[in-house]
Amino acid sequence: MKNNQEVLIAIADDHEMFRDAVKNIVSISPDYKVVIEAENGQQLIDRLAHTHDFPEICILDIQMPVLNGYETLVELKKRWPDLKVLALSMFNHEFSIIKMLKNGANGYLLKGAKLAEVQTALKDIHEKGYYSSELVTSNFFQLVHNANENPLLKINEREIQFLKYCCTELSYKEIGKAMGVSARTVEGYRNTLFDKLNLHTRVGLVMFAINTGIVSDDMMHANM
Repeated sequence: MKNNQEVLIAIADDHEMFRDAVKNIVSISPDYKVVIEAENGQQLIDRLAHTHDFPEICILDIQMPVLNGYETLVELKKRWPDLKVLALSMFNHEFSIIKMLKNGANGYLLKGAKLAEVQTALKDIHEKGYYSSELVTSNFFQLVHNANENPLLKINEREIQFLKYCCTELSYKEIGKAMGVSARTVEGYRNTLFDKLNLHTRVGLVMFAINTGIVSDDMMHANM
């Protein structure tokens, strides 16, 4: 932690048992304190609007009634752009996660994540502004600060263009059409970037593109 102040946390999930479980995990560390609990997105927004202890990080479930995670995240970023969001998903659906990242999430976790990963995610989002298990294992944070090993130096213009399209909801086939190349060529860009960056999924590529500035916040919220 950067200082001795508690990092305030909000949790939004429609299952009380899961909220309690997350709260217990968060409360293990004296560095974190849950100050808001909500069972849907609208309730979260209402409570944020009236709290005196405004949280730094919101743990937000994607699947919720009344206002789901996608809709809630858009409203959160509109009203409180500095609020950091850790998205939770029951399923490892690539496009669901990319949509949350596109809407402004700072990272994501599957609901089956272990205690240590939850703690790492909160620490990274607090200190670095993002969390990705793939970027952690690829030593991303260290590499981008090493002038001789910066992964951006390994990427050419076409691969950068491909990375930008990865941050949209286009399929690989649709990306190929947009770039004027075949599906096989797109797969080649993807596989080459996997090797260059030591990543393994499209979500990892999206997180890389966001956190190196290849795509800006404005670009993420715009239609390409």
